[in-house]
Amino acid sequence: MAYTLLATLILVALSRSSAVPKPASLDLFAPLPDFKHKEELLEHYGDFMLSTMNRSVDPCENFYEYACGSWKESKMLTEKARNTSVLGVIQERINDQILAFLQNATQEQLQDKNHSTSAEWKAKQFFASCVQMKANLSLGYEKIMGQQDDRYAVEWKQHYQNASQDWIYLNFMSHYDVYPLLPMRLHYNTSGRKFDILLSGPSKALANVNEEQLQNMTRDFGIIDEQKRKDFLSNFANLTQFERNLTQLVKHRNDTEQMKLGEFINRHKEDRLNWTRYFDVAFNGTQRSSWPVINLLEDVGELVHFLERTELNVLRSYVQHRVLIKFYEVWKTKTRNGTLASECRVITETYFNYALLPWFIEENFDKERRADVLTLAKHIKDTFYDLLDQYSWLDDETRSEAKTKLTSMDILVGYSDDLQHREIFDAVYSNQNMTNDWYENLVTLEKNRAKVKLRSVDKALIPQVQMTRIANAYYAGYFNQAFIAIGISQWPLYHVDFPAVLKFAGIGNIVGHEMAHGFDSTLYQYNYDGKKVNWWSAASLRNFKERYRCLESQYNKYILLGVQTNGTLTSGDNIADNVGARMAYRAYERNMGSKAWQMKPLQGIDYNNKQLFFLKFAQSWCTGADNASKLSKIKSDEHAYEEFRVIGTLSNMPEFSDAFNCKLGTDMNPLKKCVVW
Repeated sequence: MAYTLLATLILVALSRSSAVPKPASLDLFAPLPDFKHKEELLEHYGDFMLSTMNRSVDPCENFYEYACGSWKESKMLTEKARNTSVLGVIQERINDQILAFLQNATQEQLQDKNHSTSAEWKAKQFFASCVQMKANLSLGYEKIMGQQDDRYAVEWKQHYQNASQDWIYLNFMSHYDVYPLLPMRLHYNTSGRKFDILLSGPSKALANVNEEQLQNMTRDFGIIDEQKRKDFLSNFANLTQFERNLTQLVKHRNDTEQMKLGEFINRHKEDRLNWTRYFDVAFNGTQRSSWPVINLLEDVGELVHFLERTELNVLRSYVQHRVLIKFYEVWKTKTRNGTLASECRVITETYFNYALLPWFIEENFDKERRADVLTLAKHIKDTFYDLLDQYSWLDDETRSEAKTKLTSMDILVGYSDDLQHREIFDAVYSNQNMTNDWYENLVTLEKNRAKVKLRSVDKALIPQVQMTRIANAYYAGYFNQAFIAIGISQWPLYHVDFPAVLKFAGIGNIVGHEMAHGFDSTLYQYNYDGKKVNWWSAASLRNFKERYRCLESQYNKYILLGVQTNGTLTSGDNIADNVGARMAYRAYERNMGSKAWQMKPLQGIDYNNKQLFFLKFAQSWCTGADNASKLSKIKSDEHAYEEFRVIGTLSNMPEFSDAFNCKLGTDMNPLKKCVVW
C-alpha cells in the first residue's frame, strides 16, 4: 500500500531505531530471514531492484537494458542465478526444497510400519529406493525380462485360463498400458471433457533406437557376455524389422469416425477383425455399448492378416520389448544438473505429484497468500470486463459473447481446497506399497496407472495440465480456465507484504497474461464453455485480426544475434504480454486511484509507483542466459525473447512513456502503437 509522507517518516524512524540487521546473505533467492518489520523486507527488495539496473542507459531507448542490464553483475545474485532468469531461479529453489523434503528421512523411519499408510512417506520410500538402485539398470532389465507380464494369467486367471492366446490376447496382456499390435489408448476428449477410446495404427518405438543408443542399452543392461550380447542385438534387429512391417499395414481415415462403442461394433461387423472380442479382451468384459469411440483406422484387414500369420512367440517378444522400452525411458531420466538425487526427485514428482501437495501448500502458499492473489485476479478480471465496453471495434453481439466468456472463465490459484487434505491422497495410494526395490516400485505404480486408465472411459475427469509446483501458469482454452501455479506465486516475483504496485506488476501481470490467452490469436476460437465455435461477427473478427497482425509485424522487426523473431509463432503470447500488462496497470489504477501513481513506497528508491510498475514488470523477465540458449529460444519458442517481451509491450503503452518522459519518436515511444485489447 502507499503511505503518506508523515507515515513514511515515522515508519523509517521506527525501522532505524529497532536496528534490525541486514540479511546475513545478500542472495535474493535465499530463504528470507524473519524480518521484524515489513520495511526491512521492502528495503531488501529495493536493493535488488537497483542492483540489476543499468542506469547509464536511457530508459526511452531500451527499457529492458535499463531495468536488467546489470543482472549478470548483481551482487545480490549467485553465479548460478546470474546465468538464468527470475522464474528459472525460483524453480531451482523449489526443486531444492522438494529434494530436501524427500531426503529428510532416516532408514529406520522409512521402514517404520506406522508410516505405511502415508502417501508422503511412500513418496520418500520411492525416492530412497531410486537413489539406492537407479544406477544399476541391469536389475530393471532382469525384472522386466524375467517377469510373467500377463494380466489375464495373474488377475483374471479363472476367466482366461482356457482362452486362446491369439494376437488379440497378446496385444492386451501387459499390465502397463502397452497395447502395441493394434493400439487402443484412453484419450481425453477436450470437447466432451471425458475420456474416450482412441483407435489408431501401430507406432514405431524399437525402430527409433539408433545404433549408438542400442549399444548404450546393452551396456546399461549389463549384457557383458559376448554371445548374450549378440543374441540380444540379433533379436532386437528382428523385432525392429517386424515393427517396420507392422506399421506399414494400416490405412488411416481421411475423416475421423466418432460414435458409441455399440454402434462402432455394429458398423464394423463385416471387418476381418472381431471387434467384440477385441474390446472384451481389452476390458475383461466390462465395456459398455454407450462408451465413446474415436476411430482413425480405415482398414485393418491387412494388419490382422499379418498378425494372424506371425508366430505367437514373436508377438509376445515384441510386446515384452515395447514394455522394456517404456520403462527404460523412465530409468534413463536425466536432469540439467545431472545428479542422481535430482533425477530421482523428478521421477518421484511424476508418480507422487498430488501426494506432495499438502506439505508443499503448508510450506509455500497459505490461505492468506492464496486469498491475496485471488483478490488481485478479481480486480484484473473486473477491469478487463469493464474495458470491453470501450472497444468501438467490437459490435454489441460479439462484445456480449466476449463478456460471457470472460465472466465464465475460471481463475484457479495454487490449488483447490480438497487438495490440502492428506487423507485423500493416503486413500489414493492405499494399495500401492513401496519397498526397497525401486524397479518393483515402478512396476507397482505403472500397473496402478494402467488400471485407473481402463476405469476412466466415459468419466468426467479434469486432468492436471501442469504440476502446481512449477514456476509457471497456463490457460486451457477447452476448459476456459486460467491456472496460476503455487510455484510462480513466490518470492521475489510475489510477496504478501509487497505494496500493491509490485503485486499488480508482478503476479498480477501473470494473471492478466493468462486471462488474455482466452482472447489471443488462436484461442479466440473457443467460446465460454471451451467449445470450438465461432462466436464472432464477420466485422468484429476482421477488426480483431487486423489488430493482432499489427503486433505480428511489430515483433517481426526484432532481431537477436542475426535471427529474426517470428511474429506469427509468438503471436499468442505477444498478445497475452501486451494485454496482461495493460490490464494489470488499469486494475491497479482502478483499485488504488490515480493519485497513488505519484507516491514512492520503497525506502531509498527514488521512483514513484508508476515508474515502479514498469520496473517490476521488466525485471520479472530479466535473464542471464547464454547466446546458445537465446538463439534456441528465438528460433523455436512460442514466447518472444525476454528483451522483446519487455520493449514490445511497453512501447505500446503511452502510460510508460508518460512515466519516464519519453518523447514521441524515441524507441520506447514510437509513432505507431499496436493495441489488441
